[in-house]
Amino acid sequence: MPAPEGAWEWDALVEATGHPHLLQSSGWARLKEATGWIAERYVLEDDRGRRGLAQLLVRRGAGGLAVAYASRGPICEPADLPAAIGALRTVAARHRTLALICDPEQPDDPTLRAALAEAGVSRSSVFVQPRRTLLLDPSREPDELLAAMRRKTRQYIRKAEREGVATEETTDLERFHRILRIVGERDRFAIHDLGYFRTLRDAFGERMHLLVARVGDEDAGTLLVVRIADRAWELFGGWSGAHAESRPFYLLKWRSLLRMRQLGVRRYDMWGLAEGPEDALAGVENFKLGFGGEIVEWIGLLETPVVRPLFPLWHLGARRRLAAARL
Repeated sequence: MPAPEGAWEWDALVEATGHPHLLQSSGWARLKEATGWIAERYVLEDDRGRRGLAQLLVRRGAGGLAVAYASRGPICEPADLPAAIGALRTVAARHRTLALICDPEQPDDPTLRAALAEAGVSRSSVFVQPRRTLLLDPSREPDELLAAMRRKTRQYIRKAEREGVATEETTDLERFHRILRIVGERDRFAIHDLGYFRTLRDAFGERMHLLVARVGDEDAGTLLVVRIADRAWELFGGWSGAHAESRPFYLLKWRSLLRMRQLGVRRYDMWGLAEGPEDALAGVENFKLGFGGEIVEWIGLLETPVVRPLFPLWHLGARRRLAAARL
């Protein structure tokens, strides 16, 4: 059934599941509207009652052909996932839809994979959102968090503190973006323009946190974290390359965890680990793993034909364009 129209009402439903996700929020839909995605929201029910929720992002292209994408959805129990995707396929059929794609936070489990295959749902060879990630629980006592880290990570945090690295939370979006541009140039990755981050700020307001590390008067690193209920996602950031000997980015990560702890966060997602040794994230993964936490592997991107004669068009290139877009 269609969900309530209001953004506040939808977000309340998402939080009430106990498994809220940033990418299933109304704020995320607002951000994606700028690139042509339109949100449709559904409460998934059967004769036993409510079984899940899904925010479906739909984008139409040439000839009115559409792609329907449940980013980090549907939100449901693993046993209900095949039926939930089936229900979304039914509503997606109202459009000339190439494919229904979902990448829920569900375990990569052989039993679940078999149930999905029986329902006509296949795993994709590409992914849009990270399939592997690192989760930490900042609600633990700080001494416990430090004890769970690698020895070198603890040493570098303490070294940064001794050497006077300062960290602060800021609302200065231009400052954040200036640092991020330096990081992008240094590490050779593209970044969004300032307008994207303004829209992100407008969508999430005070739940978006910008943190900066500086050494003296020079900014040396930044992080952007978004918080919903008791969960937080570290979406953007990096080290500028300056003041390597002072380890500013280690301290910034630590202070970010402590800040989220103050705000009641119980699950902190470092948003992405490498898919293999050749992945560009391999070096970043080693850095992240120094902070402890739990490595999780989700089932990945799931593809379902909607109007079956159109499904081959999805494989001809649309899926790779979507994967390349990422966040």
